[in-house]
Amino acid sequence: MQIDFIEVSNYRKLLAARIDIAKTQTLFVGANNSGKTPAMVALRQFLKDRTGFTTKDVTASNWVKLEALAASWGTLSEQEAPDAEAFNRLMPTLDVWISAADHELHHVAHLLPSLDWAGGQLGVRLRLETSNFEALVADFREAESTADAQVEKYSQSNVALPKDFSLWPKSFADYLDRRFSQKLQAYLLDPTKVTAPHPAHHAQPQELPTDPVPLDKDPFAGLIHIREIAAQRGFADATDGARDEGEEKESGSTSGSRHRLSSQLQAYYRRHLDPDKEPTEEDVSALGAFHAAQSTFDERLEKHFSAAKTELESLGYPGISNPKLSISTRIKPTDGLNHPSAVQYDIGGDGEAIRLPEDYSGLGFQNLISMVFRLMRFRDEWMRVGKVSAASPRDSDVAIEPLQLILVEEPEAHLHAQVQQVFIRKAYDVLRNHDLLGAKVDFHTQLIVSTHSSHVAHEVDFTNLRYFKRRPAVKGGVPTSVVANLTSLFGSDDETTRFVRRYLKTTHCDLFFADGIILLEGAAERILIPHFIRQHHEDLAARYISLLEVGGSHAHRLKPLIDVLSIPTLIISDLDAMDPSNQTRSVRPQTSKGYETANTVLKTWIPGKTGVDDLLKEAAVPEQAGTGLGVMGIAYQRTIDVTYPDGTARKTLIPSTFEDALALTNLSLIAALKGDTMTNKFAKIVTNGTDAEAVAQGLYERLRDHPQKAAFALDVLSSDQFEKFVPPSYITEGLSWLEGQLKKSAASPL
Repeated sequence: MQIDFIEVSNYRKLLAARIDIAKTQTLFVGANNSGKTPAMVALRQFLKDRTGFTTKDVTASNWVKLEALAASWGTLSEQEAPDAEAFNRLMPTLDVWISAADHELHHVAHLLPSLDWAGGQLGVRLRLETSNFEALVADFREAESTADAQVEKYSQSNVALPKDFSLWPKSFADYLDRRFSQKLQAYLLDPTKVTAPHPAHHAQPQELPTDPVPLDKDPFAGLIHIREIAAQRGFADATDGARDEGEEKESGSTSGSRHRLSSQLQAYYRRHLDPDKEPTEEDVSALGAFHAAQSTFDERLEKHFSAAKTELESLGYPGISNPKLSISTRIKPTDGLNHPSAVQYDIGGDGEAIRLPEDYSGLGFQNLISMVFRLMRFRDEWMRVGKVSAASPRDSDVAIEPLQLILVEEPEAHLHAQVQQVFIRKAYDVLRNHDLLGAKVDFHTQLIVSTHSSHVAHEVDFTNLRYFKRRPAVKGGVPTSVVANLTSLFGSDDETTRFVRRYLKTTHCDLFFADGIILLEGAAERILIPHFIRQHHEDLAARYISLLEVGGSHAHRLKPLIDVLSIPTLIISDLDAMDPSNQTRSVRPQTSKGYETANTVLKTWIPGKTGVDDLLKEAAVPEQAGTGLGVMGIAYQRTIDVTYPDGTARKTLIPSTFEDALALTNLSLIAALKGDTMTNKFAKIVTNGTDAEAVAQGLYERLRDHPQKAAFALDVLSSDQFEKFVPPSYITEGLSWLEGQLKKSAASPL
């Protein structure tokens, strides 16, 4: 049994989003404010807490419809009843689709849509509703009427009221903010009516019948064991005075308080190891030792306090008729863990070991140990390890849930890159480390992790990534988010998908968290363009931009991924001119020569032109619209006016690469540059050239025959005149274009 997918509707940014859940572990990735947190909170609120919803959880665009619906109630006749389903259809919902085998019928019998079911998918909708719709309508209309009457009364008096003044409730939303009595109802769904998401990734959840009949109990009680590690784990160092020594919540939630590992050990001990609960022979022996220690300690206390007791009695108190003062201890096995230094770290030392309390370790180490221990505790609670059944008599009477769902938010907090990768590699193995689990299928574990870390994403198979992408507002609505399943994108084994999967495995996958993407031609661009961005494009520098060095012959292979990500993307490429009469020979770009481009991106993607003359007639940055925010543009070499350093021989030229474009744009700086052999040769070409044409030809031939491009870029970067270098015009135009696209995407805050 496993969860196949969930569909979240009308919940915050998730107006209609399907999230496929992988068989083992699923990773939520995406840029900031893309909907990852709402998805995790929705799972918590619908499946675990089942409470805590507010009106702010309703997708903002639905409030126009809700206000119109509430206004319509005032126009109904006495014979007409307000439509409860019209209200409920705008409320947050979570559809959970589970696959179960025929032999698991006893677990899911209460979820069967018909007696014909013989294994397969089963669906349940959890929907937020008002506890009493008729009472809500009547109360709202009465509150609205009372407010209007009061405003009318005061307006006829001497009270000066501002224009458009109103009392509570100013709107239906204002009313619900104060008086939203809510409940969570569950409804069965029809597996035959499951509809695939729209090509733009919008979910298409099925409609309920006009008068749906809710289930009479929690449909997932006894079916799903859900636990969570929240993002705010509240670690402290040794100097922090705020301490929480209380027991961690049994639910496993960690939000809102500080939790030491010692507190977790106490909770684990009480549930799994406490010798007072169904004591074994070893437990009785240990309890006997505690009893002997307690008796000895009591005798010593009585002896040492006898003088004080006698002195108190000499004062006439307690007195003859009052009870005598007695002193006794109560030593419990858990007391040995109930102190700040219950957990210590051995830091070595000669002779006797040197140990420090847990607060003296780094926050990253605390976080790693704490998370792993929680995963172990969640697993052992699920499997009823040790005394856990005795801790809750109900546990011993109820069968173990066949499915465990673990939610982990942002495990990367305080962890350096290597530890992040270790955690995500080992987390699922920890959850399955039990005799009844492992590779066995009777009990299934699914782990869902949300992250902002490219290092975490790097360690997870791409088929398990779920990319949350932001969608712009449509028709006066609000920005929302949808979720792309990357399984199909990387599922085949053709040349393109093999390249993409292997290429991204060599990177840190930061494009999954970026606001924009720049695909670069080569190493020199990768070295210098980030500095040009910081020096000349401050707005762009303030955004999260992922720069990928791909090369002109391979950038088009990333097109399927760029289409899915749907964020502004700039491709910086080379013209790669060639003479079609001799296709093995590259040439320096020139007009009216019949030259063509060898660049696959320019020929087959953007702008889809082959002739050099045609490409030079294109807009400064040819672009192609994608879905959502996913416009793509390309920048390549254009004609530039080059003036020889002595101020003569002004000529219009077309560079062949980024390197000669940079040199031709900064001739005087290049002439004074010193460094690697490549750089020295560039300087000599500029210094000894008879005119701009000769310089351009010399640079082209040097780059063609000895392309030491990275070394040249490093010499430019290390120059004491670097701040004076001006990027080539096509680079400036491309970066300005991307800057403008990102400003457009930010026009409606996401």
